[in-house]
Amino acid sequence: MVTKILFTLAVVGVVIWLIRFRQRPGPVAPSHQSGGARPVRGIALAVLAVMVVSGLAVAYLRWNDAHQVVRVTVIDSGTGRVSRYAVYRDRLKERSFETVDGRQVRLADTERMEVTAAP
Repeated sequence: MVTKILFTLAVVGVVIWLIRFRQRPGPVAPSHQSGGARPVRGIALAVLAVMVVSGLAVAYLRWNDAHQVVRVTVIDSGTGRVSRYAVYRDRLKERSFETVDGRQVRLADTERMEVTAAP
């Protein structure tokens, strides 16, 4: 996740560097300025800003969803014993999970798991 953000920032940095490099005056400067360069630059910067903001929004929403606490109820079919745990959503696997306080729980073949939203 962090590498995606760093890669995006690197691409943004390269684009900004290229824009500045292209705007440096060369040895022969034209006598008149073209009027069409300003709107294109503004549109490009607006699209870049929208991309960065939307990328940050998606990253935040994924992080927020992964850090929701859910209630996991483990029911042993043989004995009928019920155990309840609080688990972060991203720590939940098919047959195992890690609780909020750091305990690793692996289910036996005779146990089933029910996941509900935490109150």
